[in-house]
Amino acid sequence: MTAWTPKLTNVTGRNGATGTGEFVDADGAVTFTAQIVARTETSAATDAGFGLTLPVPAKPGNRIIFLLSLDGRDADHGVWTGHGQIYAGSDGKTIDRLRVTSPSNGAALQNITHLYGNAEGAAEAEIITVSGSYIRA
Repeated sequence: MTAWTPKLTNVTGRNGATGTGEFVDADGAVTFTAQIVARTETSAATDAGFGLTLPVPAKPGNRIIFLLSLDGRDADHGVWTGHGQIYAGSDGKTIDRLRVTSPSNGAALQNITHLYGNAEGAAEAEIITVSGSYIRA
């Protein structure tokens, strides 16, 4: 596996999140796991929410869904599942949206637009983990 540093995209102001990741690029396919840790409060620039850089661009023109979990740790005391999505119209350089299940309606997905990090009394950071495979560009 090869290490890489994933980063949140569509961030306004200071990005208080750090990332670690590993990937394998073999036979035209990329398999990866990325972990983003929000150490300080971080907000998305728009209501579309955060996206995420990829280690190697994906083949454009394909809709791709990745597994995602958001560990609220001290801020929310819970773990939510969801997905990362690349739209068919995307250039494949980043994951376009990071989404999790809504606390009010478990069937609905909502864009991740804010991470508390160490705000509001949280002693430890929130963690987003994204993993999956895709065809490289």
